[in-house]
Amino acid sequence: MQFADLSKFLTEGLIDSVNNGLIPSELATIYAGNYLVKSLITQIQVIQVSDAIAAYKAAQAKQATADHNGLQ
Repeated sequence: MQFADLSKFLTEGLIDSVNNGLIPSELATIYAGNYLVKSLITQIQVIQVSDAIAAYKAAQAKQATADHNGLQ
């Protein structure tokens, strides 16, 4: 497996795992940092993971607000 394939696989795996609720976002952040230190992913890919986590958290907050408003 080439580096580009591995780094893409790791990045997408982290993002998918957070989006599917398989791992907490805090753990994905730690993994991304570890992968960066080991040169398995790039700084740009760490930013992609961070952006995806932020989007996930925003969607969760929006859903929680919608659920709360629906109960009133």
